[in-house]
Amino acid sequence: MKLYARIIALLCALLMLAACFVGCANTNEPSETTQSAQTQNPSETEKPDDNLDPEGYWKDDLPEELDYKQEIVSILTWSDAERKEFEILEDEADGDMVKDAIYRRNMSTEGRLGVTFEWYGEKGNSSNRKPFTQYVKNCYENGTFYDIIATYSRTAGMLLTEGLLQDLNTIEDSYINTAQPWWPKSMLETCSIEDSLFFVSGDISTNVLHFMYAVYYNVDMLTNLQLEDPVKHVDSMTWTIDTLIEYTTELYNDLDQTGDPSVDDQYGFCSQDFHLDAFYTGSNMKLLVPGEDTVLEISEDFFGQKTIDLVDKLGDWFKSGNTCVKHDGWSIDYDAPFEQGNALFCLNRVYMADNEYSGGTAPLRNADFEYAILPVPLYDENQKEYVTVVGNPFTLWCVMQDAKDPTMSSAVIECLASEGFRKTSPALFENNMKYRYTPDSANKGDSARMFDLIHDTIAFDLGRIFSDITGLMSEMPSKTAAGSTSWASAQPKYKNTLKRGLAELNKSLDKILG
Repeated sequence: MKLYARIIALLCALLMLAACFVGCANTNEPSETTQSAQTQNPSETEKPDDNLDPEGYWKDDLPEELDYKQEIVSILTWSDAERKEFEILEDEADGDMVKDAIYRRNMSTEGRLGVTFEWYGEKGNSSNRKPFTQYVKNCYENGTFYDIIATYSRTAGMLLTEGLLQDLNTIEDSYINTAQPWWPKSMLETCSIEDSLFFVSGDISTNVLHFMYAVYYNVDMLTNLQLEDPVKHVDSMTWTIDTLIEYTTELYNDLDQTGDPSVDDQYGFCSQDFHLDAFYTGSNMKLLVPGEDTVLEISEDFFGQKTIDLVDKLGDWFKSGNTCVKHDGWSIDYDAPFEQGNALFCLNRVYMADNEYSGGTAPLRNADFEYAILPVPLYDENQKEYVTVVGNPFTLWCVMQDAKDPTMSSAVIECLASEGFRKTSPALFENNMKYRYTPDSANKGDSARMFDLIHDTIAFDLGRIFSDITGLMSEMPSKTAAGSTSWASAQPKYKNTLKRGLAELNKSLDKILG
């Protein structure tokens, strides 16, 4: 059955996307199409063939007769999201595959449910979390209730602590089915608070896909150095942090002959301090977990020996001179060495290769060398699976407290996610992402497969979503490693901050959960 579903999905996706590949892939080679978005099994038991739609995708469970008679659905969004995700006008979609897919997702949802969307936008990104939260609070106090709120992940955490979000699990006759493949397998485990679920994300948010973390590598440099293809390590589950470090040994080269590290030198690895969170989550460690005596508590991982060892290992690596890791007080543009072809590896979000990426000095999409992607490495070979953290600027979708018809809101969220699964995700995979990694290479299939692995292992963490109240705890080990400081000596100064923040968070959650 799985094989049948994969074949159907693959053939249909190829037919739908073939015309769009012209100009973004080598048209002399057959196209590879992602399978993960179409073939994730939404339950422990396989669905029969009649649960596949004509295009080979899993069907959703929304009743065909569901019709809200053109009811207005008000959706408040963060207007400063880094990538388009929400309202797309028809003329905006012209010529852009991803925007066109978002437009068709919205139109299909309106048509299927008999609703009309009214989109509202307020700034709510990392710099505007408090104003956005205050805006929603003012709306609530003045009797204005949006049907849906779709906002920056950390802003959603603030909205929850203010009591402004509905528990999705208490919505009568809710249509949100978290067993479906458009919701990540880890979402319930990592986003639930006791028996409550206040926000969801997955294929409904294009920014989830843009902000997945990956390790880029320079295929040309790898070949010139006669190093083994790292994909073999990924497949054999030996792609570990130690393996990554071994690849970078003695690769620093003072190419500009200045005697000081610069963006024009050669490195084994480059990244930014806050990106290093990916190593912590990639090591299958948590920040906040369900508490025994409180709603949430700090994971034993956080101050444990494994994190001490991880931070020490990374810190020693960064002191070796073979890496370019930007941290506080260092002005070097961390991604420039990779973009200029002078670094073997770079840890970044997968959007680094898309049309809109503004970091660095030489856009990667214009690189004259071949590059590909890998998942964030395992902690060691005892780890059983790869884990992909998603950068903070993704969207969590919520139902506002006292929304007029929460059941309708749940139907809209489920339908947008389902339609995103079959429209926006394939478009983003193929056009903006996968084929830009290895445009003319025999390695194209491997990069496609690596992308699917990254997508299928994404994980969330309440410690990241509640960053404001926990003092940005996810960045504490990361910045310690970037500064090559011991976590054992650094952690005492964080304990009081976390203790106070966690007490405040649990107090708010106790009140909300009743």
